[in-house]
This record gives sequence, C-alpha cells and structure tokens, in this order.
Amino acid sequence: MQTPSKLTLIASLALATALRAQTVPPSRDAGNGAPQQLDRFVVTGVPIEDSVNPLSRTSSAIMGDNRGPLDTPRAASTITSGLFNERQIDGVQEILLYSPSAYVGAAYGNITTPNIRGDLAETYLNGQRLSYNFYGYFPSFNGVEAVDLVRGPGSVVFGAGYFTGGYVNYVSKQPKFSGPQTTVTVRLGTFAPGHVSYRNGSVQIDTTAPINDKLAWRLSYEAKGGQTFFRKNDAHDDRQDIYGALTWKPDDDTRVDFNIQFFWQNAPETLGVNRVTQQLIDSGLYYTGTSADTTPYPGPIPATGPVKLPWSATLFSIGDFSNANVFRTQLIARHTVSPTLTVINRTLFEYVNRRRYQQFEYAEYVTQHTFENRTEFHFDWSGARVPQTATGGFTVRYAHSLSFENYFNEYIYNFDVTDPSRVFNEAAQFPNSYFPGLPGPNGALFFPTAWGSPETVNSSLWDAAGFWQHEVRLAPKVSLIAGVRGDLYYGLARDPIPPPDTVPWRDSATVGAFSPTASLLYRPASWMSLYATYQRIRAVNGNLAGGGLILTDRGDGVGVLNRDDFRNRSDLAEAGAKFSLLDRKLYAAAALFDQRRTRIGLGGEHDDIDVRGLELESVYQPSSNLSATANLTLQEGHWVDSAPFQMGGRSIYDAYLLGTGPGGLGTSTGSYDPYANQVPAGDWQLIGFSRAMANGSVRYRFDSGFGVGVNASWQSWQRGNIDNQWHIPAQYTLNASLFYQTKRWIANIDFLNVTDQRNWIHNGDAYTASELIFPAQPFRIEGYVKIRY
Repeated sequence: MQTPSKLTLIASLALATALRAQTVPPSRDAGNGAPQQLDRFVVTGVPIEDSVNPLSRTSSAIMGDNRGPLDTPRAASTITSGLFNERQIDGVQEILLYSPSAYVGAAYGNITTPNIRGDLAETYLNGQRLSYNFYGYFPSFNGVEAVDLVRGPGSVVFGAGYFTGGYVNYVSKQPKFSGPQTTVTVRLGTFAPGHVSYRNGSVQIDTTAPINDKLAWRLSYEAKGGQTFFRKNDAHDDRQDIYGALTWKPDDDTRVDFNIQFFWQNAPETLGVNRVTQQLIDSGLYYTGTSADTTPYPGPIPATGPVKLPWSATLFSIGDFSNANVFRTQLIARHTVSPTLTVINRTLFEYVNRRRYQQFEYAEYVTQHTFENRTEFHFDWSGARVPQTATGGFTVRYAHSLSFENYFNEYIYNFDVTDPSRVFNEAAQFPNSYFPGLPGPNGALFFPTAWGSPETVNSSLWDAAGFWQHEVRLAPKVSLIAGVRGDLYYGLARDPIPPPDTVPWRDSATVGAFSPTASLLYRPASWMSLYATYQRIRAVNGNLAGGGLILTDRGDGVGVLNRDDFRNRSDLAEAGAKFSLLDRKLYAAAALFDQRRTRIGLGGEHDDIDVRGLELESVYQPSSNLSATANLTLQEGHWVDSAPFQMGGRSIYDAYLLGTGPGGLGTSTGSYDPYANQVPAGDWQLIGFSRAMANGSVRYRFDSGFGVGVNASWQSWQRGNIDNQWHIPAQYTLNASLFYQTKRWIANIDFLNVTDQRNWIHNGDAYTASELIFPAQPFRIEGYVKIRY
C-alpha cells in the first residue's frame, strides 16, 4: 500500500477541480464553549435528541473550532447522545464498535484507553486533556452523554499528549432547561450458562431541572458492586461515582458551563493467563508445573503436560488489591464580544490517587495533579471579500506525578495458574530469586529510578503554549486551513527514593517545541467534501506508570532528562472524503493515512512505529425506528529500526526444560535468564495488531415498542510475539439484544458472544508478548431497566 502517493494524488485532484467551484458551502459557527452544543440540523424523520447520525451534531473537539463532519479535514467518529443512550454505552470496549482503526490491548486486564491506528489514545474531557491514565483507573461514563473518537494527534489548539495515535473526547452531560427530568437505570448481573456467572449490578440516578430561564443543574449518581468473571480468584469491581453540572446563561451572548465529579473504584488488573502457546490459543491447553526457586531467577518451567484450562483462569491472586480515587472539575466560559469575535476560556483541574498491589509481583503508588487553562479567540470574517475564520490563543498546563513502581520481580512464567490455592506470591514462593526494593509509601517496597525503574519518579511539567489556526477561502469551494503551535516546556524530575549513600538523581530542563499543520478542504457539492492534511507534532513522552518525566543514566551514574523526550515525533499525512447522502439519512466517510511516531515502552524504552492504512465508515438512520453503523479498516504497521524488549526473550521455548513444553521444543538445560535473547534493531511487524478489522450494528424498533439489535466485530490474524511463534487467528464476536420501549421506560436484554467463541485479547505490548494473554468472556446474558419521569 503506497499511501503517501495516494495522499498526494487526492490533494492534487482537489486543487485541479477547484477552479470549477461555484457554490459556497454553508458557513460555520466560529466557536463553541459549551461541552455539547447541537446545531439544529434536520435529519429527516428523526428528532435531534434521537439521532445517531454524526450529521446531526457539530463538534469543537476535533479542530478546536465548531465544525460539522463535512467541514472537518480530519478522520473522526462521533457517538452522538442519541446513539450513546440508545446503545447504553458503559465502557471503553463498547465505543470501539463505532470507529475504524480502534481496538484494545488487554493491558493486564485493565482496559482504560483504546488503541487507535496502532498506538495508544489520549483521553479528553470537553476538549481538554485529562491526566495520564494508561494502566490506571477505568474511565467513568456516569457523567458522559456523547463521545468523539479522533484518529491522529490533537490539533494545534489542543496540542499533543503523551500518546499520538488519536484520542477519545468525552462530552459531559449538560443540564436541561426544558423542565425537570429524572432517569433511573438499573443494570442486572451477568448470567453465563455453563460458565462463570457473577453479580455485577449497578444503579444510576440521573436528574436535571432548571432553576430559572438562566440557570439549570444536573446530578448523576452511580453505584456498582459485586464480582467479575474472575470471582473465583476474588477479583471485585466496586464503584461509587457522583457527577454534577451547572449551566448559567446570564444573557444571549454569555454562557458558563461548570461540571464537577468524584469517583472511587477498586477495579483490578485481572492479568490473564501466562505461558501462552499456540495450543492454548487454539485448544485451551495449558502446560502445568511450577518453576524451581533458583538464583538469580526462577527456574525454567518443568512442564508436565498440557491440561484443559478453565476459561476463567487468571494470575490474579486472592488478596490482590486495587484502589483509585479521582476528583475533577471543569469550567467553560463563552462570551460573544461581537459578530466577528467570540472568546472562550476553559479551566480543568484533576486529582488522581491510585494504589495497586499484586502478589505475582507488581505494585504501584501514583498521585497526579493536573491543571490546564486555555483561552481561545474565535474570529469570524466570513463576510470579508476573502472569507476567513481563525482561532488563536494561549494555554498554561501543569502536570505533577509522584509514582512508585515495583515490577523487578515480575517474571510471569514461573507460576502455574491451575494451582488450586489461587495465590501466586513471588516473595513467599521464590525467596531465592526475590530482589528486595527500598521502603516507600506505607513501608511497601519499590525500586528507585537509579536502579533502572524510570516509573519511580517525582516530576513536574509546565507547558506554556500559543497557537494560531487560520482558514482562508481560496475559491468558492476550496479552503486552506493552516495552523502553528509553539510550546515552551519546563520539566523537573527527581528520584523519590534514592539508594542510600548515593547522589540523588535530579534534573530540570527547559525545551521549546514547534508544531505546524496544514489542510486543504474542497466542497464540490453541499453533500460531499474532500480533504488532505499534513500534521507534524512534537510531543512530550512520559513513563508508562504515571506519565511522569523520565530520568536516564547519562553514562556516569548521574540521571538526566533527555531533551529529545520533549520533542518526540508524530507525523501524520491523511486524505479523505466525506458524504451526506439520501437527504442526510446516510453519512459515509473514507480516509487514507500514514502516521509515523515515537512511543515509550516499560522501562522508558523508545521505539518508532509506522502505521498506514484505509478507513471506511458509515451511519444510516432513515427513521427513529431503524439505525445501522458499519466500518472497515485495512492497515499495515511496523517498528522502524527498533529493538522492542520482550520479557522472557524472543523465544517462548527458552522458558521450558529441554525436550518439554509445546511440541517438546523446550531448550533450557537447567537455568533460564528471562532478560536474554532479545531481538536486534529492525523493522519488525507490530504485534497484537490486525491488518483488517470490521464492525457493524443494526437496531430496529417496531411501532409496538418491541425491538431487536445485532452487532458484530471481526478482526484478522494477529502476530503474538515478534518472531511469530504464536498468533491469534481471525476471530469474531456476535452480540444481540431484545428490548421493549415506551416514552417512560425501557427494558433490555443483551446476549453477548452469542456463538460462545473462545476469543483472546493480546496484552498490547512487546514486554509481555512471549508470556501473557487475556481471555475474552464467553456467552453471557445481561440486562437493564431504565425508567424516566
């Protein structure tokens, strides 16, 4: 696939045909400060609040100014409030059905953010980036009513985050001025015939009312309690969550939106299954036997032969612990100064405190403080001789992360998950190979930065940025959108638990970064648009635990900040076409892309990756009774001159005693070094990455109120480890639902994984590629009842 040449071809065609342009496309609102301000687009036969069609909604969370899909020269998918409510979306995995190039790695059973275009995605709230959350807490959907999934890094208005594959923008619930309204949603437990059923019900009470014609409020409380699929290992998922919002409109030119939220959860990393082999993937067969306690590492696996592994087997131990407390608040003020100028100020504060201890062995203690204030000036000169719009402004952002990590004794391979005790304790079972750390918070043992754990750090990062994005109408149907952003970073990092009798690692750095972007937008007709975009972002990269800055050894035992970590590359070339068809009942889009970027692995390792592909998507809704979505991704991705580290080495057979294990191919003669035998630098194919993915859904409601829904996902073959010693074959998931709906209430039953496929989820990283895999859940039945009054 020669994507760059195709991008050039599409851009050239757009320019060549521009001279024939005659019709001016509809103008846009210059800016939008409200978290979700719906333009009253008419989609024939469908009330705006019920529409699942992206054409019914504009968004300021993609380019930074308010645009409809056809005026946006970027690939993005929108889950409208209508679609969000209709499908009762309540988790990260559920939003992936509605976007190309979006999937998840298992992340040790702690799925907090999706992958987009082969890399991790960032998380935004109403256009402002939240704290780093990979391996963190499960995102709350209690205060969410719509979602944007943007493919590629943020615009010059937003700036790039740590991850530049794309981002998820959560649109918060807004108070309603139409009158008092309360919705109660009760989710039932999970019944899995022939498998593990579990109690995981929840209750949500969402209420809103106006105080007067200028002020309205909204409150939403959600409680979830009970078990998980891994309840036999005592893995719980309990949550308490409260969200509040106020909207004040003192006059026609001013609007202030405020939201505040606190939630607690003990959702764990449920880890998955070690000793991954092709027999495990294909037949559920697992090689038993616990490694000997040898020095300096646990001994090789004394495989006794394969046994059929229970679907719910996991490395999670009885007694493992997780806890997270999150507080955030946001204020967005918008004032129209004149017909040509609107000023918007956005302020966000977030506090995160999370703890985790797992006996196999991993421990973390992370505290984060994030503050951001952004002022935007939206100019609308659409009435000028040469129509133009612009968005300029400045941002101040502060991110503090204090994190302590312990993964030095995380060998993974040495435990037998069929052990009936369901306790896998590294310190107790392998004292001869256990490497003790230094006392940290609450006396727990962690490892300092100076010992090679960059995730243990106390870091602060200030970012002062200015941005300007300008759109000029070159011809009646052609617009050029160019932008630039300058960031001035000041970073400070130190080792919070320096080894005794050493000089503590500490460094600071001031670094500037420059990020340009340019797009060409062509509207040959009111129902279609063509675009080409090039974007070069320079982003700060942090460590994988809490997102803190990374101190590295400069070669003489002194830790320093690498200035290149403040300018990690992310280059995007993209071209696409978007369509509004069948009297706005059908939205369709296609995009070609090529993204090359740097990403960080565990231990602070830097790797470059290149991903290119084709994305197709469509949404069809001819009436309130029927809606359908579909998307397809064809892509290719590889590392670029990189040597990704794999725990356990490049061969899964090295972990087994000679002549044992899968196919009798074990190579160990009595000792085993899980850090040895790594791949050299090269252009390796990405792992846990499908070259083709497809999703589709359809939902139909009869006039009687009864209805049915079906959705399906399919992904092609995935490489398991770098040398492809195991793989996940092509697999699919089919879900169905039955429901009855009235104006006041709805009852719904979901049938998940209807065909009971034993599917697997790659952990998503090279680090565990030779050692760990996560089971998707079997056939199960869930349901909910929703009452409105």
